[in-house]
Amino acid sequence: MPVRHSGSESGGLRWPTAYGSTACVFHAHSSSKSCIPAIYLYNASNTEINTMIQLYHQDSTNSRTPVQGLSFISFPGGERHVRLPVAIQDIPSGLNWVIEARMESPADIMDLLLLTDALRRARPGEPIALVMPYVPYARQDRVAVSGEAFSLAVFCSLINSLKFDSVTVMDPHSQVAVDLLDRVVVMSVADILPSTLKAQGADKLMATAALVAPDKGAMARVQKAADALSVLRTRPVPVVQALKQRDPATGALSSPVIQGPVPQGVPLLVVDDICDGGGTFIQLAELLRQHTDAPLYLYVTHGIFSKGIEPLMQHFQGIFCAHPFARASQHFVAQAA
Repeated sequence: MPVRHSGSESGGLRWPTAYGSTACVFHAHSSSKSCIPAIYLYNASNTEINTMIQLYHQDSTNSRTPVQGLSFISFPGGERHVRLPVAIQDIPSGLNWVIEARMESPADIMDLLLLTDALRRARPGEPIALVMPYVPYARQDRVAVSGEAFSLAVFCSLINSLKFDSVTVMDPHSQVAVDLLDRVVVMSVADILPSTLKAQGADKLMATAALVAPDKGAMARVQKAADALSVLRTRPVPVVQALKQRDPATGALSSPVIQGPVPQGVPLLVVDDICDGGGTFIQLAELLRQHTDAPLYLYVTHGIFSKGIEPLMQHFQGIFCAHPFARASQHFVAQAA
C-alpha cells in the first residue's frame, strides 16, 4: 500500500499533498546518459499494489487514522471483493470517514463502490467524504463523435449515487467534471504548483521561469498559476501561449505553434494537468527549442506516463509531478534529494 502523506486543509479534510515535507525526489533510469534531468515525484512506490483505495476515520481535530486490515481481492472470474476488518465495529461512534481513492483502473472504481457500500452497512448514518485526486473520464467531457457515450457524465453519476458528504479533487481536467459532481471541493493548480516547486527546492525556478500553456484549453489554468506566482514575486509572470488541434475521431494532434513572443534568458516551465504518453510535450519542447536556448521544464499535476519518462528526459531538464500514478513508479528509482 502506498504511504499516504497529510498536507494542506481543504473542505475540512486533511488533503494528501505532493508538497509536504516528506515529498520524494526521484531520478529516472538512464543507461545512455551520465547527466540526467531530475524527476520530482510524490508517493511513488516500486512495490506491488493490490488497491488504490484507502480508508481513514477522522476526529473533530481533522486528525486522520488509517483503517488497518482492509481486504481487497480478485476472484478467478475477475470480480472484485472488499471486506472491512472485524475491528471496524470497535471504533468509537461519532467520527467522520474519509475514503482516499487514486483512480487508475476500472478495478479501482469497483473497489470504491464496494468499500462505500460495506462502510455504510457497518457504520450506518456516519458521514463519508471522498478524496479523489484524479477524476477518471474527465477528458471525455462531451460527445465528440456521434455514437460515443458521454463517459464523464456516466462516471460522475456513479460517484453522485454514493452520496458522499464531499468530493475533493485536484486540478480536474475539465470544468464539466466540477459542474457534474455533487458537493465538490477543488484544489486548483494555483494552489498546487507553487507549493510543489517550493517543496522540491525549485525556488529559483519559481522566481524566474516564464510559464507555457501547451494549448488553448490550458490557458486559463496556466494564467491562474502565473497569477499565484506573480503574488509571490510581486511582479507579473510571463505566459507563453502554444496552440494545437486534436482530431476528435482519431485523437491525432496537429503540430503546435507559438502565439506571440517567447521571453529570452529565462527558463520556461510548461504547465498542464495531465501527462499521458507525453507526445504533446515532446512536440512542444522541440518547437520551443527553436525560439530559446534557455532550460525547459515540465510540470503536470497528474502523471500517467504511459510511455515512460525516458522520451521526455531528452527534452526537459526537470519534470515535476504532484500526483503521479502509482503504477508508473516502475520507471523510477529513488535517489537522495
